[in-house]
Amino acid sequence: MFDTDFTRDQVSALLSAMLTVAPDRREDHQPSLHFAQGIRDHLFQMPDLDLDSLPESTPLSFTKAFPEPHKARLAVQILIVMPYLSGQLHDDDIERVDHYAQTIGFEPSALRDLKNIGHGRIKRAMIDYSRRAVDEFLPAATLNKTKAIIREIHSLVGDAKRAVEFEALSECSEGTLGKTIHTFYRARGFSFPGEKGNIGESAVEHDCVHILTGINTDMAGEIAVGAVEAAMINREVGWEMAAEVLIDFHLGIAWTLPSGIKAGTMNFDPELFSQGLAIGRAINIDLIKEWNYQDDLNTCINRLRKRFNIEGVNIINMPAPGKDKNAKTVYWNF
Repeated sequence: MFDTDFTRDQVSALLSAMLTVAPDRREDHQPSLHFAQGIRDHLFQMPDLDLDSLPESTPLSFTKAFPEPHKARLAVQILIVMPYLSGQLHDDDIERVDHYAQTIGFEPSALRDLKNIGHGRIKRAMIDYSRRAVDEFLPAATLNKTKAIIREIHSLVGDAKRAVEFEALSECSEGTLGKTIHTFYRARGFSFPGEKGNIGESAVEHDCVHILTGINTDMAGEIAVGAVEAAMINREVGWEMAAEVLIDFHLGIAWTLPSGIKAGTMNFDPELFSQGLAIGRAINIDLIKEWNYQDDLNTCINRLRKRFNIEGVNIINMPAPGKDKNAKTVYWNF
């Protein structure tokens, strides 16, 4: 999890910078303001901090506010999110974020992606992101990485044995991870790895984050779970993943979406994203890289939540969006 032990002055400096780099352009649509409020309330838990009394922000004052490198990096990553929020990238917002990042001396991959996307270099951004994702999430050893790639390809093109293994999860006891994964996939019409139309083994790891945190699979939910993963992973790639879902489901650019999944626009919810960051910060393990879900298929969901410090979530089987009229985006008590 990442460090949010910011001083009050540092939180003020961050919030002021957020509102400076990507100011809201319409009175009836203020995602920057609402996200700043959410960050203040949920991530830093300083609801009494008055946004109308924030100090003026400049790249230099921002840099001076964050002498600790780890805090500076986190602050820059949050700034990089800001230009996406209006639903349309603006050159001046991107330039301001870039100026802040250059002044503080930190240019993460998420910033390069933002500049590439903003300038229409979609394919270049996608290639760069895909390469980094392979390096990040597949085993480091060359032989193991090759085996993992082969397994992923094999699963995608069809693997009857693997499909049978996933179907057997229906035999797990109610309330266990295995049974819940099976119900989650079948209720949504998702294909398991090995079945026709599946999107790979790695998708199951991501879906376990949905299940454990009580975040659904509608577009707003995908963006919210991106916030959880950004905070939980606490590495550059986490923020890149958060940007990925904003590009796909808020800007409406089908950047990394597999065939059959449509892009969408204006699905960013600043309250849910802020809460997602707070939930991800509290999780005590990287569920994507440090946990093998297959070791816990017979473990009760709520026991796993307790183990991983996920609080305020009790639901086991979330209704499926688009198939159940009672489906909600999140099932947490924040």
